[in-house]
Order: sequence, then structure tokens, then C-alpha cells
Amino acid sequence: MADIRAAQSGDFSATTTWVGGVVPGSGDVAFSNTFTVTISDARTVQAISNAAGTGITVGGTFSILNGCNLTCTNANGVVQGATSTSCITTTGLPLGGTAIVNANITTTVSNAPSVAFSTTGTLVWNGNTQSTSVGTAISVSGSGILTYTGNVGPGTNRAMLLNSGVANVTITGNVFAHTGGSSDTIQNNTAGALTINGSVTGPTTGTATALVNNSTGAMTVNGPIIAGITYAAIGVGSAAQNTRLSGPFLMAASGNINPVIALSWRWAPTQIPTYYEVPTSGGTTKRNMFTSDNIPTANYPAPANVRSGTVYGPNQENTGTLAVPAAGNVALGVPVDSTTGTAVLTSANVQTALGAFSSGRLNNVATVDSTGAQIQAAVSQ
Repeated sequence: MADIRAAQSGDFSATTTWVGGVVPGSGDVAFSNTFTVTISDARTVQAISNAAGTGITVGGTFSILNGCNLTCTNANGVVQGATSTSCITTTGLPLGGTAIVNANITTTVSNAPSVAFSTTGTLVWNGNTQSTSVGTAISVSGSGILTYTGNVGPGTNRAMLLNSGVANVTITGNVFAHTGGSSDTIQNNTAGALTINGSVTGPTTGTATALVNNSTGAMTVNGPIIAGITYAAIGVGSAAQNTRLSGPFLMAASGNINPVIALSWRWAPTQIPTYYEVPTSGGTTKRNMFTSDNIPTANYPAPANVRSGTVYGPNQENTGTLAVPAAGNVALGVPVDSTTGTAVLTSANVQTALGAFSSGRLNNVATVDSTGAQIQAAVSQ
């Protein structure tokens, strides 16, 4: 593995950008070395860094452009130095442009965010993120789109900050609260949309939530919300917020911590079978609280199994659709509803149904047997 540093600002692919004219490859760590290195094509390295090193000066940035597809193979692929400039910046990613980064981040310094997403473009991120310092791993602003696949946290500080603008962020993965301290893993302070497709879990120590919504933007969680041992998984800090949660909502193992601390929250648009765990009066056991339209299918009748027109459920939210014939329309003795049929086949019934009486005799009646041949029969009374 070689540490290769930039000699001047320029494109990653240009030999003139790098000391010795060597473009960093899959076995190397690339250092910005106070310069701005742009990336507009596919590149694979072990890591990128704007930290100091042997003969390397702290500072600089990697600016990702439209068409960028960067892969960092180290466990910590984006290394932030002790500088006020982020290791990855996106000011050159325009509206309609897309960049892809495949990398894990563990932020260990208390300076600028490791990644500053502040554009109108689209960033696709694949990798796990955490912060083990008072610094932020990813800061999101502007009005672009961040599509993130991977887990966020746990660490010891905020891993993702949505701090301004109307950026739309979708996270497909699980979010974990920090193991100690009071800094939330993801803090939403924007009017944009934040969607989590995965579970959100509270802390084992400390008073930090995994996710907090302080803004008017729609924050949606499609997945389980699990209280921590010492604090809730989700916090809501504003009465004006729009927090939408699907659940299920699970208590901490100790049974005395709620999963959500909020002035209010709403059901997520796409509901899944859900429930809310609530401790019993003694606090040693838990019961599930739910509405009948959202319960798992076991132990509750579906509308197709309930008499048509019957309204049922705790909030009268279900209406039965099963059509049950009256007893008079069912043969005598055959079970129907809560009784048995009363219909009896008599000669008079048959004659009335045929409408065939004429001068004390049945009229000739043409029928068709199973082969399609007509049978003529004159039957005396």
C-alpha cells in the first residue's frame, strides 16, 4: 500500500495531479494535500484523506462531479483531517448530475464533517457511517437528493446532520443511537424529506436518541422502533414537525423506557402489521396495544369472515363482507349462521315453481339431459 499525495489541484485521473505522476489505484491511499482533486469517473482506492501524513500537509478536498463512481475498500474509507474543509465536497455536482460513493466512514476528529453534501445534484452512498468524536460524518444541506444504503451508528456522536435547505434523504438501513453521551445519531433540522427504511434503536448507555426531528420536514420511519436500555430511540423536538412512524414500537428490555419521545407523531403512509408495547401495572410484563386494521392476521377475523355489513373493531374501522343466506333459503337441517336451514321441498313447491298446472295435469315440459337430447314427458297429477 502506498500513500500518494496531490501535487496540485486537478482531476484524479491526470498524472499531473499527483506527486511522481502516479495516479492512485486500488492498493493506495490518496491524499488531497491541501489541493482540490476532482473525480468524474470510476476510481477504486483503499481510502481518500485530507489528513496529514509523512510529507503530507493537512487540508484540501476531493470534489465529486457528475459521473463519479468512487470505491474505497478500507474499513474506514473516508478519512477526515483536522481541517475546516471536508474530505468530500459536492459543490461541483449540478442539478441532474449523479455521483456514487462506495465507502464506510468512521469520523474520528472534531473538525469539519467528513462529507459535505450541499448541492442540487444526487449522491448515491453505499456504506456504513459512524462518528467517534464530536465531529459529524455526513452533513446534508442544499436541495439535492441523498440515497444512502447502509447502517448509521452506533458511535459516540452525531453521524448525520440534516441542517439546512430542502434536501431529500432516503436511508435504507438501520440507525443506532450512540453508546453514551447526549448527541443524537441523526438530527433533522431541515424542511426536506427524511425517510428511514429500517429499524431505529435507542442507546444502551447515555441519553442520546438514534433519530430526532426538529423541523417541519416529513420524517418517515418504515420499520421497528426499539427503545434503548437508557433512553428512547426517537425524539421529536418541535410541535410543528411531521413525524410518521410505522412501528412496531418495542419497549426496552427493562420494560421502563418508551421507544418514542414526542409531542405528537403520525402513522406512516404505508402501514405494516404493528403494535405498541406497554408495560402492565406491575411493570414486569408487557402487553401489545394495537388497532384491528393493523394487527397481524393471527387471532383476529378478516372482513371476509365477518357477516356482510357488520361493523367491528375498537374504532369501528372494519366492515364485514361475508354474505350469509337466510335460514329459509337453506335446506332443512343444514347448518347456516347460528342455526340450521328450514327450507322443505314439497310437491306444491315444485308445481308452483314450474308454473305448470293446467286442468289438473302438468303441461308437457321439455328438459335436456346431460347429452343434450330433449326428453318429452307428460306427467299426470
